[in-house]
Amino acid sequence: MLCTRCGQPLPDGATTCPSCGADVRPLSAPTAEDLTWCPACGSVVSRDMASCPYCGLPLFGQADPRDPSSAEPVDPAERDTRLLPRMQNAIPLPEPDEDEAKARPRIARGLITAAIAAVVVAVVAVLVLAHPWNPHLYDTRADTPADTSMEGFPGTVDKLTGQDSTGEATEELTGDEATFAAFTSALEDEDTLADELDQEMEDLAAAPSATEGSRGLWREQAQSTSLRISNLISEIQEADVSSGTYANAKDELVTMGNYLRNRSDAITDAWVAVMGSGASEGDMEAAIDAARSTDASFSALYREARDGFELEDPEA
Repeated sequence: MLCTRCGQPLPDGATTCPSCGADVRPLSAPTAEDLTWCPACGSVVSRDMASCPYCGLPLFGQADPRDPSSAEPVDPAERDTRLLPRMQNAIPLPEPDEDEAKARPRIARGLITAAIAAVVVAVVAVLVLAHPWNPHLYDTRADTPADTSMEGFPGTVDKLTGQDSTGEATEELTGDEATFAAFTSALEDEDTLADELDQEMEDLAAAPSATEGSRGLWREQAQSTSLRISNLISEIQEADVSSGTYANAKDELVTMGNYLRNRSDAITDAWVAVMGSGASEGDMEAAIDAARSTDASFSALYREARDGFELEDPEA
């Protein structure tokens, strides 16, 4: 014989395994004379039981387990019908794993902690993005005056055109009044540009002895002035003179604007030669002399046209 636990040979008549100590005594199986059938659920039970251990009903009759039909008939009135049969699972449930049972509370606590952490992170992210304590944190609108002198507009701009921070209504001019106001402003701009061109001509004359940084700054200023002159001429040309009152004034203002543009073109062309790669001092002087000659000619024409220009007030 072999041990049913460890498989080692057993000596004759042994009751325990000398290797693992297992009980190796033969099991005695119940005989048919000791068993009977439960007349209620049909389970095989011991004859000495007063009730079926499976369905719970009393055992009134005895039966041969090899022949269920041999059970004595049972009077229905003697059977306790108030008891319900107890159903027994044919497949035994597995024994609970102690390690697994201990791990379940830890897993539950971990899931709860992770959920709380996720909620906290979400709340913090909302606060960071919404920043209710400073609603203007990510406001990209400018709140300080911008210096636009190098972008085609003189001085600083405190607010954009068309924005009325005071809320006061302004009177809109129409017809000749609007044209007179536009031409008066254009004439003032042309005079300002003429003075700036005089200064730019002086800067160009000093270019050969100036630093590289000063040359670059003066050249950018000359390019900005050229753009402003072109924009001013376009605005004058777009003015409404359909009434005929300021038709001649419009032509004269455009002519004076062209004089200024010729002066500006001569200066910017000279700067291209002066700032050119490998330009010698002689090349610079030659470009400056050419610009000086052109500037003087158109400056005289501008002064002559300006002296003869008259703009009548429509209310006069």
